[in-house]
Amino acid sequence: MQAATRLLSPNEFSRWDEFVDQHPAGTIFHKTTWLRLVDPGIKIHVLETGGVIKAGLALIKTKRNRVTGYHIPPYTQYFSPLYSGGGSKNSLTEEHECITALLDSISDAKHMDFKLTRGHQSILPYHWKGFETSVTITHTVTGTLDNYLAQLNKNKLRELKKLLTLVDTNDLSIETSIKESELNELMRHTTERKKFDANEKIVTGIVMNAGDDIAKKILIRSKSHGLLAFGFFPYDKKAVYNLINASVRVEDPVLKTINLLMIYKAIEFALNTGRTFDFEGSMLKGVEAFCRLMGGTQVPVYRVQKSPSLQYGLLRAAKQIKNDRK
Repeated sequence: MQAATRLLSPNEFSRWDEFVDQHPAGTIFHKTTWLRLVDPGIKIHVLETGGVIKAGLALIKTKRNRVTGYHIPPYTQYFSPLYSGGGSKNSLTEEHECITALLDSISDAKHMDFKLTRGHQSILPYHWKGFETSVTITHTVTGTLDNYLAQLNKNKLRELKKLLTLVDTNDLSIETSIKESELNELMRHTTERKKFDANEKIVTGIVMNAGDDIAKKILIRSKSHGLLAFGFFPYDKKAVYNLINASVRVEDPVLKTINLLMIYKAIEFALNTGRTFDFEGSMLKGVEAFCRLMGGTQVPVYRVQKSPSLQYGLLRAAKQIKNDRK
């Protein structure tokens, strides 16, 4: 039976979410539940055979660097087409054909930017369609919590034990919800200190509207210093993702490492529920060192993109050079 591509109607989006749930490489970031938090204007293109989805692509059109197109949505770790096939050489050929057919069916796909799911390395169909490819690095933690703690860097373990002692004595409390005003205050401190544009409107929309079934929220409050840190960790059946961290800086020699406690509690949640913890965003020198010392193992992630805009390409190159110098 011949495969055909089409655009799903909104009342069919549940079919896509079921497809993502069953897909070995599907993540929370592919699901409409997540993408609608970023932008309700989602479109889903699928390739079907006999009414069964063989491949699909959920897209949000945005504008970045003055170029309108299908960029990776803000705060979305993985964003790429999904193909439902096996791991054989024959299925890889079919995957290439399905993805190529999907890309050909989207008439306004002049600018596209995808980050393939961690561990997925089939970049050839994108290469054949004129995409440029690059490799980024994430760090992951797997296994049991006991093994993780046994192998953790000794200095980090010492710092963690001090923080956990403060939790035991009720000098620190760990909570699971945050007020919008508290989130905005923490984001203000973080963006001013790290000098980046967090797009607070999108952050607020994601954090305040995401349910506990798709995201772990960790708020840390000090009896002496008040609100210290907040972490937002989306998750699916396979992994917990380190996505948003915000904190205030304090002079206390123990509390200045409060992010360590927040990340540990997220890792604890991941490993105790049989999931992988994905650090994400660990290409910068200082961040990479933290992820490694926190027990992370390097894993390559492929990114593919194409754009007719010379300006966009130059701006991305300039940003890359700036990051490389940090």
